[in-house]
Amino acid sequence: MFEVVFEKASDSLLAVLLDATEECARMNNRWICTEHLLLALTHDASNVAGQALTSMQISSESVQKEVDEALQDQTGWEPLFEHFSDPLTEKEAPGLKVKPIGSSEGAIDETRYSQQTVEALKRSLDYSLFFGEREIQPQHLLLSLLDNNDGGVSKIFEELAINTPFLRRQVMAMHARESYKGSSILSLREALITGFNEMVGRYQQYVQGLIFLAARAGGLQIGTPMRSQVVHMVCLAYMGDFLNTQVAFQRYLLEENIRSVSKRVGGLDKEITASIVSSGAQNLRAEVRATIEYIWCNQYRLLTRLLDDAEHDLIGSVIEDLWWAQSEEIALHDLFAEAMDDHRRKQVLTLQKRRTEIAQRLTKLGHRLDDTVKQCFVKHSKSA
Repeated sequence: MFEVVFEKASDSLLAVLLDATEECARMNNRWICTEHLLLALTHDASNVAGQALTSMQISSESVQKEVDEALQDQTGWEPLFEHFSDPLTEKEAPGLKVKPIGSSEGAIDETRYSQQTVEALKRSLDYSLFFGEREIQPQHLLLSLLDNNDGGVSKIFEELAINTPFLRRQVMAMHARESYKGSSILSLREALITGFNEMVGRYQQYVQGLIFLAARAGGLQIGTPMRSQVVHMVCLAYMGDFLNTQVAFQRYLLEENIRSVSKRVGGLDKEITASIVSSGAQNLRAEVRATIEYIWCNQYRLLTRLLDDAEHDLIGSVIEDLWWAQSEEIALHDLFAEAMDDHRRKQVLTLQKRRTEIAQRLTKLGHRLDDTVKQCFVKHSKSA
């Protein structure tokens, strides 16, 4: 499962992982930790992750100091997981060299990752699927690091007084801006179907692997889930994350579109902008419904009956709440930037408080969306 990360890693992410390996070797650490990953992300401002960190005044020098203090002695502890193999070979990453990890007296030739690093990399794969993207990018890794509230990276952010919800906002907004500049942008429906299909296929491969091992072991009888059960479990586990990520992303994409149109026509009236945002909320709500019906009732044919209007309304109402909370967050961010430029300290403090409140509300709405999706689907029986 872990090897899939390296199969789907972009060149930019491979460079980050190599940089983290170099940092681990420089410090004579025994395992590559999430702190090494964060430090490597600060070294390259050419990608979205590096730009987001820079925008929050998170410099490589400040992170370097915190990492050196946090990992100055790894000899007294053992990781929960070790990955013995070097996936970053010359064949897979031509021109990139990997130094052995460890001191010159007892160098370790294999790449070793701590359990938290493994989980962060696997979560970055999930994020690439939430966006419907084929490769894992550095911004996906940064988002995954921000998900871990108990790891070493969170302690570094705490020491540096970094507001992690604002950093997450920067990553999402800058990723949307970069995607908007690109040649193609996936709709919520396209992203959800693409990512969901790949995730289902991945877990189905694991099931097939178990069946193969059981056969090789002399025909052992093991209870493996049917494909319909795999799809059902993936939906319950990840659909909330898919939708939450996409609602935020689509809102930032719309904002980029509004700004682009505004530049071309010399500004948009506030009422017109409000109408566009309101129409976007309704369209997204309808798109979520159509996508869920397609995935469950056309592509996989899992439900014996469609979700009723009340169930779709439950999901749709949270989708709209998230959309409008994101809209308020965008407006507050612009006001905050203006106040900072004008050195209006009193207004900055007030806006900062409101931004914090919105960040908390977005987190609660994300949990509510996840709970609502599970509530609507867990009671539906699966067809044979």
